[in-house]
Amino acid sequence: MLIILPPSETKAVGGDSAPLELSELFLSNVDSSVTTVRKQIATSLTSMSPKVAQPLLGLRDSQVGELSHNKELLTSPTMPAIERYTGVAYDALDVTGQRTGTALNSAAREKLAIGSALFGVIGAEDLIPYYRLSAGSKLKLRGKADHVTVRSRWSGVLTPALEQWQTQLPADDNAIIDLRSGGYLNLGPVPGSLKLRVESLYPDGTRKVVSHFNKHYKGLVARELALADVSIPADRAAQAFCDVVAGVVSFSDANFSTEIVDEENVTLIVPAEK
Repeated sequence: MLIILPPSETKAVGGDSAPLELSELFLSNVDSSVTTVRKQIATSLTSMSPKVAQPLLGLRDSQVGELSHNKELLTSPTMPAIERYTGVAYDALDVTGQRTGTALNSAAREKLAIGSALFGVIGAEDLIPYYRLSAGSKLKLRGKADHVTVRSRWSGVLTPALEQWQTQLPADDNAIIDLRSGGYLNLGPVPGSLKLRVESLYPDGTRKVVSHFNKHYKGLVARELALADVSIPADRAAQAFCDVVAGVVSFSDANFSTEIVDEENVTLIVPAEK
């Protein structure tokens, strides 16, 4: 099983590991074109001037300082990706156990991956530097007169690489639970993967899509899935997913429930915030 988390624009700074090695990241040994795209994007980020980069990356004047990290992304120190990304999803995931008192063990971390505009999809333990790039950004590539989108770089590359990697998993545990959404999901959707929608249930019985706390609930779910001692096959992922959620005591106490929409989509239903 692979659980793909949404990324976060907020990241922890620093690191105490050696600089980035693109050839050692998740999917590199599956398809060399993934490493090629990563090199293209990294080269663009390190070579663009602030004047060119700011509008292409959609940065405000107050965010221009972020560009210095991009300049140094091939030489700056790294840390595990699961610790680099911060924000609501990662607070809920609680990798180091600051919230729950229990850190995610190595077995749980091995089930986790993260969507990324720069890297496509990376493993939780992949060592990465601080950087700034979103799925909706554009890039200036060497030798190219026009700007290109991040999505165009990953189009036709990321999806087949993930599909090929999935074939290496045992048949009884080959589900991909894809918690990415929006532009990051469109960088490389995986046919047959299970997607999660979060809806709030109001006292009058109506339901509305959760927006602000969407990543929070996805982080909670990802943690329980990663810790669960279960195998989830792709052809029965929806029901297996719902079974895991139903077995989490804290979810039951909070009146969480699930609804299967179809084989590739499940809705998590949570009480509306008061």
